[in-house]
Amino acid sequence: MDPTSAFPSVSLCDTHGNGVQEPNTPPWKGSSWPAGRYDPPPDCQRIVIVGAGGFGREVQQWARGAWPDRASLVGGFLSDDPRRLDGFTTGVGILSTVQDYRPLEGDYLLLGIGVPYSRRRVADHLMALGARFLTLVHPHAVVATTAVIGAGSIVCPFAVVSDSSRLGRCVLVNYHASLGHDAIAGDYAVLSPYATLGGGARVEDEVFLGLHASVGPAITVGARSKVSANTCVLSNTPIDSIAFGVPGRIARRVDVAGA
Repeated sequence: MDPTSAFPSVSLCDTHGNGVQEPNTPPWKGSSWPAGRYDPPPDCQRIVIVGAGGFGREVQQWARGAWPDRASLVGGFLSDDPRRLDGFTTGVGILSTVQDYRPLEGDYLLLGIGVPYSRRRVADHLMALGARFLTLVHPHAVVATTAVIGAGSIVCPFAVVSDSSRLGRCVLVNYHASLGHDAIAGDYAVLSPYATLGGGARVEDEVFLGLHASVGPAITVGARSKVSANTCVLSNTPIDSIAFGVPGRIARRVDVAGA
């Protein structure tokens, strides 16, 4: 059996209305294009960060760095823990729980949750209410003009999204993570700091790559799989798996066994 036959196709969304460009667009001129290319749309009146944990607080910093002229639009966080920001200086507070939040006209959201299945569950709930998610690309990231960035994705400082690579919806590319040429990350995939996809590598929807994890060139990691920290995946990985070690050994995820 072909090991790639178990993999569903990656779901890539349409380009977002906040300036994300189709591939093969001629490069912008001047040094300001990385920030301007992903600016919030003109009707954005408030930016709400979904999740008030450590990553949510980082997202606040990345948003202020990416959009300094609109930093005052960051209006607060959504969290089910009203004390989640206790002891931290953020300048804004928790607006409501996720369940109680109702989008206002002019609200745009940033997904500040770092666990793939939680990202999908929360984002799907909010989008069903009509919420709109921003795409955030920090100006210190390197994103090829031929790359496609899906709506709601976040590309952190010093990340690299290389030539003709593609991100689905709500993908997280953390700092110093990278996608080589022609690589694909499916919807809600998470690349932890220093995680790497080789050229033509593919991680399907909701895949989680741990710190310093790597996927070899042209290798596919199936949906909802986890790649442990410091692991190097050199063979195709079925859905709902966990890969660990060098070279990566593959086992079925315990938390989905029998599902």
